[in-house]
Amino acid sequence: MDKIRSALVGCGGMGTRHLYGLAELYKTPFNNVELAAVCDIRRDNAELAADEAEKLLGQRPEVFTDLEKMKSQVADLHAVDVVVDPCVHHTVVCQALDLGLHVMVEKPMAITVKGCHLMMAAARRNDRILSIAENFRRDPSARLVNHLLQQDAIGRPYMATFHSLAPHHEVFITPWRHMKERGGLLLDLGVHFTDMIRYQLGDIKEVYGQVELATPKRKKPEAVNNPYKFYQARHAEMESEIQATAEDTSVGTFRMENGTMVSWAVGLGGHGSCGGEVIFGTAGSIQGFGSRGARVQLKKAGQEEMQQEEILASTTGFGLEPLAGHFFPDGVATEDVDWKLLALEYFELAEAILAGRKIEVDGIEGMKDVAALYALFESSRLGRTVQMSEVENCEAYEYQAEIDEALGLA
Repeated sequence: MDKIRSALVGCGGMGTRHLYGLAELYKTPFNNVELAAVCDIRRDNAELAADEAEKLLGQRPEVFTDLEKMKSQVADLHAVDVVVDPCVHHTVVCQALDLGLHVMVEKPMAITVKGCHLMMAAARRNDRILSIAENFRRDPSARLVNHLLQQDAIGRPYMATFHSLAPHHEVFITPWRHMKERGGLLLDLGVHFTDMIRYQLGDIKEVYGQVELATPKRKKPEAVNNPYKFYQARHAEMESEIQATAEDTSVGTFRMENGTMVSWAVGLGGHGSCGGEVIFGTAGSIQGFGSRGARVQLKKAGQEEMQQEEILASTTGFGLEPLAGHFFPDGVATEDVDWKLLALEYFELAEAILAGRKIEVDGIEGMKDVAALYALFESSRLGRTVQMSEVENCEAYEYQAEIDEALGLA
């Protein structure tokens, strides 16, 4: 067997993006995935995705509205790619794992740490693979920063900033991103960032933070700048104004296990802005942690700042995995980077099933990313520093307990 048979579960806007990622993999000599089916509780969404898949992949997948029926009727189905509303990630993923399927699920892994633990337990009891579709770290810029840090290019890191704060008063893509019991804006954006911090600097030891709801009322955007039909239809149905319940602004400090201190300011709301990502070391600094389609800069002590292309030309021992090298032969992200990073995630899952490759962002990693973000919320609620172990073990858990109760997990 040289390919796995997979299905897309959840055929909304992000599900459509995953089809484009799969199409990028299909174009390469590395393709190891066959899309056999699509599934969504709304048949019109599933049919729309099947139409798109037929255009992109040359074959129309079977259409389902029930996961169990799909598993029983699709021959030799190995895995599912779960791209449903994050507030039901834990429900759908656990069901798929209990049906004997391997799973890749979009980030955030779940909308509470308890949800993450339920998914990890389901993967263990069924001896199935659980992969979290976290794409930022797969970009060449992130891989390069990680290599530089491993090579002590800036000496010992001792401090970093991760600031991404901007004023915003419209609905961000879809209304659920402003609802506490459905995940919220900070979780949706922030797990990318906590993953990057952990990828580059290791595990977090303790967190002190504060969160705020700076823009309680969100207005419908005048237009939707997105080619996917799902988002266009969602915009047409959207109310003119919504009342947000999820915090949209956060500030805090992460103390890493290795002693590095990270200043955090992330949000999309309110009236002010600040930005900048820098890792400071005893022998230089790196501008940027790496991100989807990003460029990073290196400043060694006593030398001029180098751009990413210059860093690549002067750095030894750096290389991308074969498929990433195929997509980014110059070591710099090019057009359609979002889809290509998704293709890398699909490829990794299939390699894990076919050849035993280790999943890079597995359940433990995905849970730690969610817990790191919620450590800011729990610290804000408790008014004190929290240990990451408290949050990961659901001991500092006042904020998330309210979400679990709304989801029936309490």
